[in-house]
Amino acid sequence: MYFHPLHSPDSSQIGYLLADLDEQEAVVIDPPPRQTELILALLTERSLRLCHVLRTHVHQVDAADCSALCDCTSAQLVVGEAAALPRGCSREAMRVAHGAPLVFGNEVVRVLSTPGHTPGCLSYLWRDRLFCGDAFDVGSCCAGDGEADPGALFDTLTRRLFTLPEQTLVFPAHPIKGRHVATLGELRARYAPRLQQSRDGFITDMMQRRPRPTASRIAAPAAEG
Repeated sequence: MYFHPLHSPDSSQIGYLLADLDEQEAVVIDPPPRQTELILALLTERSLRLCHVLRTHVHQVDAADCSALCDCTSAQLVVGEAAALPRGCSREAMRVAHGAPLVFGNEVVRVLSTPGHTPGCLSYLWRDRLFCGDAFDVGSCCAGDGEADPGALFDTLTRRLFTLPEQTLVFPAHPIKGRHVATLGELRARYAPRLQQSRDGFITDMMQRRPRPTASRIAAPAAEG
């Protein structure tokens, strides 16, 4: 087993390279911008073949090139069924549904459909580790960008993610309160005050947090946790 976090100093985004060293096959989850050369070097260093480029989500206004690693390695780009790819993406994506298995070597990543931050959000469960993108970025629901759905996020957290074992290690796409990893049990306790209210109450709370339109663009708030 090989596990290597990939940090972007420019965007604070975190990606993850996973590999089966015996079979020399790998996948990368949410490769950060401008990290293609580093990832290629890591693959070359251990003679790994990249099978999949897994995206937890893609924003409608995302200008990032989803396909750079695919073009260099012939890896398959994987996104959610409802994901909207940027216009500049040159690769045809494999769209996967909840429960789909993604195999690399003797390892298996299980796809979880976790909409809320965007309609097509996915999380990936590998062994005892959950790669969840921005699923725990509750603050995104008040960004007002039209993609976030508070009701779907409430369902994702209460009915899907928090039903996993408490010892599950959670690896987000951006640090949560400065932390790069937490257990699901820790996050359940942290989010309990928000999620103990009703679904309608959660939606109302999030909608009230949406900033009112102004002449200038309002910046999205930082991730909560």
